[in-house]
Amino acid sequence: MSMAQTQKHRWITGQTHADREAVYGAGDAGQGVFFIEAHRQLRGPYTAAGELLRQLIPTVQQRWPELVERHVVEILSLAPELRAVVPTSRETLTSIAIPEERTRFYARARTLRLTNGVIELLKKLADPARMGPLKLVFENAGDCEHLDGEFFATILRRAHPAQIEVTLSTKPEIEQEMVREALEKYAERVEAPATTQHQPASIETDVLALAKRFVQSDGISDRAEEIAAYESLTEEQRQALHDERADELVARDEVTLGLGAIPWHRERGSSTKAAILALRTPLDYCLNMGFYESCLDFGLRGRKFVDWSDENLEMMWAFTTKSTNSLAALGRAEEAEVLYNDARAHTDNEVILMQAAYATSMLYTRHRQDRDHSTARYWINQALDLAAKVSDEKGRIFRTVFYNNGLALVEMHVGNIEEALRLVTDGQARLNEMLGENEQMLHRSVLMNNKAHILSAMKRYEEALSELNEVIAIDPNYPEYHFDRGNVFSKMDRLAEAINDYTHGIEISPPFPELYYNRAAAYNRMGETQKALADYSYLLEIEPTNLDGRLNRATLYLEAGETGAARLDVEEGLAQDPQHAQLLCTLGLIEMAEEHPEAAEKALRAALAVDETLLEAYANLSVLLFEKEDAQGAVEVLTAAIQHHPQAAVLYFNRAWALQALERYEEAAEDYTQALELGSEEAQEIYFQRGVCLLELGLEEEAFADWKRHLASGESPYLDTIQQVAPVLTNL
Repeated sequence: MSMAQTQKHRWITGQTHADREAVYGAGDAGQGVFFIEAHRQLRGPYTAAGELLRQLIPTVQQRWPELVERHVVEILSLAPELRAVVPTSRETLTSIAIPEERTRFYARARTLRLTNGVIELLKKLADPARMGPLKLVFENAGDCEHLDGEFFATILRRAHPAQIEVTLSTKPEIEQEMVREALEKYAERVEAPATTQHQPASIETDVLALAKRFVQSDGISDRAEEIAAYESLTEEQRQALHDERADELVARDEVTLGLGAIPWHRERGSSTKAAILALRTPLDYCLNMGFYESCLDFGLRGRKFVDWSDENLEMMWAFTTKSTNSLAALGRAEEAEVLYNDARAHTDNEVILMQAAYATSMLYTRHRQDRDHSTARYWINQALDLAAKVSDEKGRIFRTVFYNNGLALVEMHVGNIEEALRLVTDGQARLNEMLGENEQMLHRSVLMNNKAHILSAMKRYEEALSELNEVIAIDPNYPEYHFDRGNVFSKMDRLAEAINDYTHGIEISPPFPELYYNRAAAYNRMGETQKALADYSYLLEIEPTNLDGRLNRATLYLEAGETGAARLDVEEGLAQDPQHAQLLCTLGLIEMAEEHPEAAEKALRAALAVDETLLEAYANLSVLLFEKEDAQGAVEVLTAAIQHHPQAAVLYFNRAWALQALERYEEAAEDYTQALELGSEEAQEIYFQRGVCLLELGLEEEAFADWKRHLASGESPYLDTIQQVAPVLTNL
């Protein structure tokens, strides 16, 4: 077995930090070796990955600044304190929008892009020409925040231990399933022996000192005597220690401490007001950054400190609506609606009711599994009615335009595309008339982009390009706009320009799977098969569950005759989704290419059992049956296929061929005629074969007319036959 198959990362488990540390040896730090505390209470999202960057980047900035510039988005998203070290940033209208103008939030998938970008940076640094092999040890990794869990699961899968050796140190049980599964698959488990015994304190003065040590650890110490001492204090004593520690951390003025330890201490301190403010700050930050699991956590924690009274209304709504935004982004729309209903039940504040109505509409038209556009229309109309009551003219117009943009989405979903375009176009005009040149630029850019999507759907591509060109001019670093413009170019068959846009999007963004997928498709259409394969391969490295990418790569391998590689992709895909009809169909094609007819038939019939409309499976199964001399079976398969695809010329052509073999010439001639009327690409072949059928039916004049058309279409493989049967045609 190769090293790649046998070498693994390390998973050290033990009940206490001291037991685990005795195994991995924290004193062995040196060049390329990093020890990171990963407990979520310290800095919240990206506690571990952010600390790794805080330790790495000052050196990297000095020695390889080009790497920092390439990955600046990832670096500053995970470790914002590094703005003091990193001199540049690739800002967008989304990232710089003031809170009052923040009308767009990042996609949930963005955090995985950030993680993959950091891993790309680490792999570049682990090159022998730079830092060489890295060893990363993460303590308390089982108590990490969700986004560090995403980072751990991804780096364990993507990093080869010979290049980047990852050690996760955890308690025996791990809550996060994705971390546990990655460790079980990619790491060798080492159980640390229990070697430490901590004795409870016996002197009262020791108790206070020990309790303070626990608080100074920000609650992550697992030393029994410290925990016992802390629990033995009065509530007032504990609150005083938490207040003191929170004040110390605030004085350090580090953003990410406000996402972890500071709110944790304030919640346990003496001031409810301080706790509320300490939870509100990270609530806003995490929503703006797209850290939705953490935002939801802060929102639910904040709701415990406030109620719907007039005094707390603004804070209660902030904690509620940002929790619901996070739930929607996380695909938990039903839970979000419960919170909106709670708000409606407890307040008649028209601003809150207006915002809740709009957001509920978006749940029904965009986020719910069981979308209901009629209900979405009801709620958006409620929002518009309330917006009409806003006394401030500027606020009223902006809210109306904003909600009409939501209504345009509903109209798109129900097929009223012209009305959607009207709503967005009118909104643009009203904002341009009302606002100053630099006001609400984010939402104005959103309207431009939405209008481009509508125009593209209407196949008004030049107009869509005009909108996208304008929005890119004002927000050049937002990669989604280059992705969207590339898609329009692709629809126009301007593939080189599409590839340029996809490539630029790749260059300014953390790894963005859809850019690689669409660029691969464009390369394939241009005949650049190797470049397409490279993009699909990288796509599957960063997103191995992308079944469309896996299917497309398998198809390219199959077309190149690399059936073994194609089979590996298909089998991997079917392991994820055994009922994937197109993968089953491709497996059938692989079996056909490798001359395994029984296995091929089984796979193709399995594909049709999943999707009885799958044209490719019908067509290939009919060919397979015909080659097995089962022409009647081929006819039956094609007859079933035509019921689902009455406009598919290839099905009539194939059935005609099978009917002809069964000497059912009249039916065959009718199918050949139907294939011609549907624009078959096999016209020359059809003219000859229909002529054969007509001859068998005694219709010589019509048959020779078809053969004449056949000969006029180009060089004929049937020339000898025609010369023998109708020499007069070849002498014309």
